[in-house]
Amino acid sequence: MVRVDAEGELFTAPSWLIYVWSVLVILTGLEAVNELFGIGGPSVLYEVWFHDLVIAAAAVLILARAAYEPSTRKAWLAFGLGMAVWSIGSVAWSIVYGGRSHAPYPTFADVLWLLWYPFTMAGIAYLIRFRVRGFELHRWLDGIAVILVVLAAGFALVVQPAADHTSQSLLATIVSFAYPVLDVILIGSVLGVYGLLGWKPDGMWILIGVGIVTMSIGDAEFAVKTAQGVAEGRHDDFVWTVGALLIAGAAWIQRPSHAGDGDRVTGMRAIALALIAQALAIGIQIYAVFVEIPTSERVVTVVVLLVASAQIILSRPRASQPEPALPLEVPPKGPR
Repeated sequence: MVRVDAEGELFTAPSWLIYVWSVLVILTGLEAVNELFGIGGPSVLYEVWFHDLVIAAAAVLILARAAYEPSTRKAWLAFGLGMAVWSIGSVAWSIVYGGRSHAPYPTFADVLWLLWYPFTMAGIAYLIRFRVRGFELHRWLDGIAVILVVLAAGFALVVQPAADHTSQSLLATIVSFAYPVLDVILIGSVLGVYGLLGWKPDGMWILIGVGIVTMSIGDAEFAVKTAQGVAEGRHDDFVWTVGALLIAGAAWIQRPSHAGDGDRVTGMRAIALALIAQALAIGIQIYAVFVEIPTSERVVTVVVLLVASAQIILSRPRASQPEPALPLEVPPKGPR
């Protein structure tokens, strides 16, 4: 099939790719059915073989995408390397600890899994540089505001509850909390990109966002259960498989044949996010009057208020801007 990249250059995607996607979707579905309902035979086939195979295939697909499109090669190379180290960690963990009923935690595989975050952040950064070429202050403030909002909510809903019930060693606690904290930052970054795009993300960015959120759900549940000492016997590894497949799908989705900065955001839509951020921050501060909350939560909400106020007061774009007057052309004087 022939597609057009963001600079209008043609490249050909292999026709057999549709069959690869079909097989991977079927394997992911079988893993989900087995883990949720126990249908399909020995769980090791689905939780180890199918799981590791799909994530490894997702890494290969993303790296292959980097070879097909020169304009965003660095971005997909970063995404692909991140998925590759995740895959290596999964395969290595399965080989070393797959047959044990009680595996140690943390392990060497956690180092590889945590490397997924900086590689993914680098991929997002490269895509931002390519997709958003102009600088508009209100959009960047939108991005900062939404990152802070996600941080505030993430710490309140995931990190703090896990911390209140942890019974792990110091190293295990740090590793367990590293996953949801980095997930929160990653989700906030993707939502910040949506703000930079005028809240009109294309299919590629939507799949990236959904994939990251899906993998973050698995990390958050794992962090809370591990902190409570009930992580053994989990049957939801398919969540990470689905997330990896979504990000791989984002690499191959057809995007608009332009790489502009998006439509100009004006009027109420330009400050809607800032108003929501302010409302959330004020609500948290009011809640803190009656219930004790961590100092970090207070600091984040204060910063949210400051950033949102700056967005509203200083950088609200106006719908009607007077266009500069064109200089009048004076005809040259000819001979009388």
